[in-house]
Amino acid sequence: MPAARFAIYRDDMPLGARAAARLTELDLRQGDDAIGVMRLRFSLAQGADGTYPLLDAEGMEPGTKLSLSLAAPGGSDQRVFTGYLAYLRPHFEAIEANSYLDIVAHDPAILLNAEERVASYPDASDTDAAEEILGRYGLAIDAGQSDVRSAEDDQMLIQRGTDWAFLNRLAERNGFAVHFTVDPTDGTPKCYFGPPDLAAEPQADLTVLRENANLTWIDFQVAHDRPARRVGAAIDTLAKRLVRVDTETSVPVLGERLFAQAAADGLARAASVTPVRFLRGAIPRDTALNAQAAGQMAADSQVIEARGELDPGLYRNLLRPHAPVLIKGVGDRLSGVYYVRSVRTLMQQGELTQTFVAVSNALGRTGQEDFGRSAEEEPAA
Repeated sequence: MPAARFAIYRDDMPLGARAAARLTELDLRQGDDAIGVMRLRFSLAQGADGTYPLLDAEGMEPGTKLSLSLAAPGGSDQRVFTGYLAYLRPHFEAIEANSYLDIVAHDPAILLNAEERVASYPDASDTDAAEEILGRYGLAIDAGQSDVRSAEDDQMLIQRGTDWAFLNRLAERNGFAVHFTVDPTDGTPKCYFGPPDLAAEPQADLTVLRENANLTWIDFQVAHDRPARRVGAAIDTLAKRLVRVDTETSVPVLGERLFAQAAADGLARAASVTPVRFLRGAIPRDTALNAQAAGQMAADSQVIEARGELDPGLYRNLLRPHAPVLIKGVGDRLSGVYYVRSVRTLMQQGELTQTFVAVSNALGRTGQEDFGRSAEEEPAA
């Protein structure tokens, strides 16, 4: 089987072959609502002058930009990470061969998380505020439209904290995800601020116990105790009236029907109760209250969780987070479309593996799933 390929770029220049040859471990973690983290472990060898080239030579200064290109065995090269130096962690032992240097980089969220500020966004929607924040850094943003808008003479939007923390607060109250992605050809980063894209074209099949299997293992958890809906009420002090939650979630159903509702029906039969939860902390305005309720109910509905390990050599590609994927070979009820929430990519001594967490809001299938797609047939993404 062909070996995995990688290339590390430091300030957009390839890392030298001698330094790259000392890489013993690569650990990349990416997911929704989280800062992407890349850890590179290099063996340390002392030079004749007593210095350690990777540690003592110039090149790993504060603000250093680091980027990674990776290819699964038999797959195509693609940029999968761009970020900035966050930590240097040298480790020395009496047995010199056991010494190593960990270089840790965070995605561009490290820039947004550096400075706390007080800022106001008069007459702005949450999307307007997100675009303004990313504009401060010259970073591109792919933003969904928020229904929440804060008028200057009503409840003006005020930030007190880091830009990253504030973006996550805005995302949470809209039911959005916020994370960074990179262009697979040149590594240009872009911030995504919007609802999880459940309706995108699924990635190629993840398969177990079937021909062309590529999963080492997979397990599932199906929660039967989640609320079917959120209820809430508040006093709109300007309009001097009571406002209530009167919305439903409108996310794509990834199977036969929302399982949270089926679970709620079962609990009701067992105890004659309606499984609901209160909505807390919402802005007391019709639009804001219902936007937060819809987003929270969409999150509540993701009750089926899959965790597994993938062999990228058999998959012939890399599984990517923030996108749907088809899972098969696990029976009629569990096979279907899942949304990949997070992926950990690990390379040790040249051997590449991936572990992932994926979620769904429904059991069974819709009948529209396009099973049988091979990752070898897909362009890098």
